[in-house]
Amino acid sequence: MTSQKSVFIDFHYLKNLNKGFGQFSLHLGKKMAQQPLDGLDLTYYAPLKFKNRFGKKINHKTSFDFHRYFSFKKEYDVWHSVTHLSKVEPHKSNNSKLLFTIHDALFTLFDRPHHQIKDRVESLQSKINKASGLVYISEFTKKNIQEKFDVPEHVKQYVIYNGNPCEGLEKVNSDMYNFPYLLTVGEFRGYKNQESLIPMLRFLDPEIKLICVGRCSKKQQEKIEALGKKHQVSDRIIIKGTVSEKEKIILYSNATALVHPSLAEGFGLPVVEAMTFGVPVIISNKTSLPEVGGNAASYWDHYDAEYMAKIVQKTLKDFESNPEKKSLELKAQAATFSWEKAAKQYLDVYRNL
Repeated sequence: MTSQKSVFIDFHYLKNLNKGFGQFSLHLGKKMAQQPLDGLDLTYYAPLKFKNRFGKKINHKTSFDFHRYFSFKKEYDVWHSVTHLSKVEPHKSNNSKLLFTIHDALFTLFDRPHHQIKDRVESLQSKINKASGLVYISEFTKKNIQEKFDVPEHVKQYVIYNGNPCEGLEKVNSDMYNFPYLLTVGEFRGYKNQESLIPMLRFLDPEIKLICVGRCSKKQQEKIEALGKKHQVSDRIIIKGTVSEKEKIILYSNATALVHPSLAEGFGLPVVEAMTFGVPVIISNKTSLPEVGGNAASYWDHYDAEYMAKIVQKTLKDFESNPEKKSLELKAQAATFSWEKAAKQYLDVYRNL
């Protein structure tokens, strides 16, 4: 009989379910616990309130913030950090095989002076040097890491796409959002490029509004409002800021289309989420986004306002010509991303290591 192999999985990010790593840990942790664990003995490192949340098959070790200052002496066969940014590590004297999930290294994509990104480059390279395995969340991320970093030959490399948090959910109709609107979802950061959507509005039907969802500082909001005023579309911009998961689903369900002009993504979750509800998506033809949107999405190759508007108009016209067929194509593309599939692949990686 083969002995059980012990696997430590750093899910301390469950402490904040409003963040991406928290949601990643929750969905992956749930689905892994539902799979046959033949030959594996899993320990979830998570906040105390998650003890027993994942069933009896899963061991629990309580996470505390002060653990980042101490290394763990107990030895596991595999130690999985669900992001390379984690400060929690095994003691250097033990022989745990280290596995890191790398979500992105977007800081390497833009023309920045070396001294500005030096610490981040060195930190990631040091994790890669210690690793026995690396999981990337897209082929683009894998290619980017291989180009910008030195990956030792012995390190096993895998691509496992994120799952879909909206999988299995149905549309929720709402009288509150019964007008045509384009939806953009994502924290307001320079590389997310939401600003390019404002001048584009001038070239679209004046009935179409733009709803912006995502954390937005006062300074960023003022910038968007100034752009709206400059292009005389202020009355068509609605900045919602951070919303609940329930409201986000309502906004996806009733949107005319999702618009995502981001310059760089490790994956691109809003694209998958919108497609789940059969909503047309118009996205950048950059980084990982074509992997996520596939043939179901429409793409921008550049960000001239009139050109962007033409792509939106063409996409909406194509969709309206056969909404049932187009909606099914979008849903089918979204269905290629599943947390169950991701969970099975991670368990296979543990066994492989």
